[in-house]
Amino acid sequence: MALFALLALLLLVTCVLAGGSREDGKIVNGTTAAPGEFPFVVSLRRAKSGHHFCGATLLNSDWVLTAAHCVHRSTPDQIDIQYGNQSLARNASQLARVAAIFAHPGYEPQDKYINDIALLQLAQSVPLSKNVQPTRLPEPGQATPGNTSAILAGWGLNATGGVVQRHLQKVILHVFSDEECSERHQTQLHNSQICAGWPEGGKGQCSGDSGGPLLLNGSDTQVGIVSWSIKPCARPPFPGVFTEVSAYVDWIVETVGSSSAPTSLWVGQLIVGRSPPGLSS
Repeated sequence: MALFALLALLLLVTCVLAGGSREDGKIVNGTTAAPGEFPFVVSLRRAKSGHHFCGATLLNSDWVLTAAHCVHRSTPDQIDIQYGNQSLARNASQLARVAAIFAHPGYEPQDKYINDIALLQLAQSVPLSKNVQPTRLPEPGQATPGNTSAILAGWGLNATGGVVQRHLQKVILHVFSDEECSERHQTQLHNSQICAGWPEGGKGQCSGDSGGPLLLNGSDTQVGIVSWSIKPCARPPFPGVFTEVSAYVDWIVETVGSSSAPTSLWVGQLIVGRSPPGLSS
């Protein structure tokens, strides 16, 4: 009888630990974002299944910023976005369809994913609110120095071979200088890329975080877009590689400005367009 009780106790402990592991899994060793902490982060989903596959950010009510490799060879009808909610749900009510995809014309995955950036024009405007706000773009050419503290947000796997997270995760990362980034990867990376992670590894991006934002810590300025990393995820000494947004601000402004509908972008301290982002009534 005592042996049976001991086995039952061990089984209970095992089940609790297993349940806790599923609930507490993070984008590699992050924490759950507070409600409304990242009102510009959205999920790219497969339109038919509702499955999350990449992160992205709202630039305004009509445009979304993501990585080119997330939408490469996709058509607009294959993608929708979930916005305004940090918990993923297949039956989410706040969804928007994609009308057009604008991948950077110089995107080249065979060349260390250079120009890994894309814009999605939405089929209908997303109403801005407390939990739905645009991200701020950096100034064109603005440098993000090494040793800067940055924060990554996403729903990606908690580890290579792990699971997509239901609740939005965040993790504070260390930005490496361009020189150290190339040294750690043992290859010359492009000037339009930046790296972030931890010298000892163990924290950073994983599959499913692609296209999501790297932000200056304590700011809503997006300096990076998750591009690629060495697997297994967060493996030392290799930091994650991000598209450096400041290298593409002019392209973003030009592409968004070429649309027929007038719109605005938040660049540095300025609003580029006819009206600033704000709250809907």
